[in-house]
Amino acid sequence: EKQPERRLVLRLGEPWTRCTGVANSSPGFLGGGGSMGASVRAYDWASSPLGAPETWPEALKATVGILLGSGQPMFVAWGSQRTLIYNDAYAAILASKHPDALGRDFLEVWSEIRADLEPIVRRTFGGDPVQMDDLPLMMLRRGYLEEAHFSFFYAPVRLADGDVGGLFCACNEITDQVESGRKAEMERQRMRLMLGQMPGFIAMLAGPRHRFDYVNGAYEALTGRQDLVGLTV
Repeated sequence: EKQPERRLVLRLGEPWTRCTGVANSSPGFLGGGGSMGASVRAYDWASSPLGAPETWPEALKATVGILLGSGQPMFVAWGSQRTLIYNDAYAAILASKHPDALGRDFLEVWSEIRADLEPIVRRTFGGDPVQMDDLPLMMLRRGYLEEAHFSFFYAPVRLADGDVGGLFCACNEITDQVESGRKAEMERQRMRLMLGQMPGFIAMLAGPRHRFDYVNGAYEALTGRQDLVGLTV
């Protein structure tokens, strides 16, 4: 009666021994996360510098759990080799670098901007958080170099003994906003150039106090002064 039972156990156990990922035994902190959650669970972390997820430091487990559950672009670069783990929103920023970026050195993934990132990474691993509202970068992620802009926050992730184990980043790409601002400024400059060539005197006022935002040369000649911009009427 026991022999068939032992055969059944062996049949169920055979594919388990061949499994190189953690999909069938994922720790709770790797739950959810959409497409990237599935990729992280299936990755062969045992062959990576991080080792099997069950052995990860609690700080890394908590950080990965947070980023997988977030809709904001986030990643963690862990250890001396800066092993990269990221979420779905950051995968969109990586573009063609995804999915090969998972498990690789963060600075190697972004090799074309390594010189820009190294000082920030070094400072964060040294224990200092870094925040920037607009970092312009020339990135290669769609087969060509393109200018991109980011706001981000790098935070050191500390181990139980206080040492920094890695860096955590929450970021947003603001390239579209920067481009929109540039176009708006170009339109303002074009308008001011046009107004400056008009023979009539023109002044543009802003706000409830009627502050001079623009005056043309004819208006300056009319008033006899060239310091009007910024003053109220």
